[in-house]
Amino acid sequence: MAAEPSRTEIGSGEHKRQEPAELLLAFAIGALVGVGLAAIWVPERRRRRLPAALSRRYQRMRKASTATLDEIRKAGRTIAGEFREELGASLEAAREELKDMARHQLDQMHQALRREQRKLGGSR
Repeated sequence: MAAEPSRTEIGSGEHKRQEPAELLLAFAIGALVGVGLAAIWVPERRRRRLPAALSRRYQRMRKASTATLDEIRKAGRTIAGEFREELGASLEAAREELKDMARHQLDQMHQALRREQRKLGGSR
């Protein structure tokens, strides 16, 4: 009598692989059973208090996040104001530097023009 191959034998031609859908179904059923058991083990008194506790926790988190967001906004405004001031000062310094450079170049050009006029006037 030939022994029947077990389902775990890899080399067997009769071996069927379990489908991924079957595995997912088994996982889902196990998860639902686990959630049901966890819900049963939570005491009744705590089950009634749980929504209220979650609501209070949510309110505390909301207040804390609102306060933090306000602080971030204030810090952002402060940084933006300081940046504007620094940018304005830098632009003003750049304007002054450009004015000085333009004046200096105009003075040099004026002097060169006078020299050329003297050369032309003296050669007549």
